[in-house]
Amino acid sequence: MARERTTYQCNKCGAQFPRWTGRCTECGAWSTVAEEVKADERTARPSLISRGKPGEIQTFSSLKPDVKTPRTSSGLEPIDRVLSGGFVSGSVTLLAGEPGIGKSTLLAQAAMKLAKNGSSVLCVTGEESPSQVALRLKRIDQVIPERLSFLDATDANVVASTIRDAKPDLTIVDSIQSMITTEIPGGAGSISQTKASAGIITEAAKRSNAPVILVGQVNKEGDIAGPRLLEHLVDTVLMLEGDKDHRFRILRALKHRFGTTDEVSVLTMTESGLESIDDPSAELLKERPQQTPGSVISCLMEGHRPILIELQALVTPAGYSTPVRRTTGIDASRLGLLLAVLARRAGVRVLDKDVYANAAGGLKAREPAIDLGLCLAISSAVSDITIDAKTVAFGEVGLGGEIRPVPYPELRIKECERHGFRRVIMPKGTKAKTGSIHVVEVSTLREAIDQGMSSK
Repeated sequence: MARERTTYQCNKCGAQFPRWTGRCTECGAWSTVAEEVKADERTARPSLISRGKPGEIQTFSSLKPDVKTPRTSSGLEPIDRVLSGGFVSGSVTLLAGEPGIGKSTLLAQAAMKLAKNGSSVLCVTGEESPSQVALRLKRIDQVIPERLSFLDATDANVVASTIRDAKPDLTIVDSIQSMITTEIPGGAGSISQTKASAGIITEAAKRSNAPVILVGQVNKEGDIAGPRLLEHLVDTVLMLEGDKDHRFRILRALKHRFGTTDEVSVLTMTESGLESIDDPSAELLKERPQQTPGSVISCLMEGHRPILIELQALVTPAGYSTPVRRTTGIDASRLGLLLAVLARRAGVRVLDKDVYANAAGGLKAREPAIDLGLCLAISSAVSDITIDAKTVAFGEVGLGGEIRPVPYPELRIKECERHGFRRVIMPKGTKAKTGSIHVVEVSTLREAIDQGMSSK
């Protein structure tokens, strides 16, 4: 029998170390190295190489692929949009997100819809008790369908056997970090247990040709918890993003073997669960203050969906020797870069002041296209000059102060026209149909600031 030996493995990248260390030398992450117990390969019995017969080699041209992959609707339009129509038979989907963001609520809504339409849905209650899940279901709808059942188990082998035997139309495992297998040492949530449990359940899904959804946790950096192999193992990776203290969430596909990853769904939490927002731009701009310095509208792309968002900036004298930089929904390192460009290339004195930047509404505005709008908001806050409320600005700002083109300019312009904006400040040389809106093309940040401060 092989002896067990203790190693240390990074939860983020999977690198192994002979002893514990506070920082992973491979990926640079802190506090991700954990103890891992496994069989000693030096004392384990060497495996024999099976001498099988050579396989038959075929050409791809001889195959007749099925262009139209059959899909099963989830019953919820936001999920179907991201999944390019619905679940594929035998597919495994990983849904991740921060605690309290609404993962279990969204899946409970989908389970209720499918069960009411006659599909059999199995919920594996790993983290919560069945009574807790039932309370959530009754909050969504007082009548729980008979086709919606549960399995109160955390053994991955039991779950896999149930999937192969019952063959439900959809299986929801909440969560994969709560699953364990007695064949692997370690506690629930460890790298080896998560990897082995996901592999066992995935194999059962492929063999029974039944779709499975695995709910995944995230770490403090916002990445999916567990080994990176978990994302490669599944067919689709969905991420539910947003701030649980704000109204909006975004459901996006980070990986999808059966369709595109360009579609997103914008959701909001209500008393009856998550509801889709058909016009997120109108919702984000509904409570925008008028005639306020430091407020500029920009247009970001979520997949192929343009969304107008208000960027706010507040600049005050520094109370201490080191100026403060605070952001909400905006990359803090990107803000520091733009402040340096504003000071060096546009002559805006802001390096010695406290700067606060906010993407109103709770969405994460990380696209480089918001650079120009954020720079105009900061310049407006410094000069205390209000920028025209019917002006939209988008474009990437380079280190030389140049304004670079961004993708999908026509979609952005159409979204601005649809909401009644009269003027767009955008990069010069962008070949796009402008329609009736007045387009101001700029090539430098200094030129963009001059145009933005002008009300013409």
